[in-house]
Amino acid sequence: MQAQPILLLTPLRVSPLRLRHHSFPTNVESTRAPRIPTVVMSATAPKREKDPKKRVVITGMGVVSVFGNNVNTYYDNLLAGESGIGLIDKFDTSEFPIRFAGQIRGFTSDGYIDEKNDRRLEDYLRYCIVAGKKALEDADLGGNKLSKVCDSLGKRLIITDLGVLAAVD
Repeated sequence: MQAQPILLLTPLRVSPLRLRHHSFPTNVESTRAPRIPTVVMSATAPKREKDPKKRVVITGMGVVSVFGNNVNTYYDNLLAGESGIGLIDKFDTSEFPIRFAGQIRGFTSDGYIDEKNDRRLEDYLRYCIVAGKKALEDADLGGNKLSKVCDSLGKRLIITDLGVLAAVD
């Protein structure tokens, strides 16, 4: 599959100290702004990687979002142009100038996180864990299947996240 070139208009860098050269003698200074020449350049998409060790394959997807808590709902709401923004109901907003935001609604971690850990976790960690487990289920690696795959390959699954500050007192 051949990539189609993309045309880009890129302005040339013009030195502000460069003198204007006229092809004919004149005593009248031009009142027009100086023209900046442009050059048409083409760019192509990167070529498809042929080394199987460097290829990436998406085997499963999981999502927890303001647009929906599963992949199909999320995708349908995006295509429909739905907004995930609404009035904030998780805390009192009377002291703040803004009273609307994107909140994740209808979320439950039942079946994904045990009750003891669920009480201890911040919301963003619940969202990450549930979305990750949904992706593993979508890839048919849920339950004990993942540990069998990891043991046979001698690999480890490492999950990292960048936390957010949930509340400031």
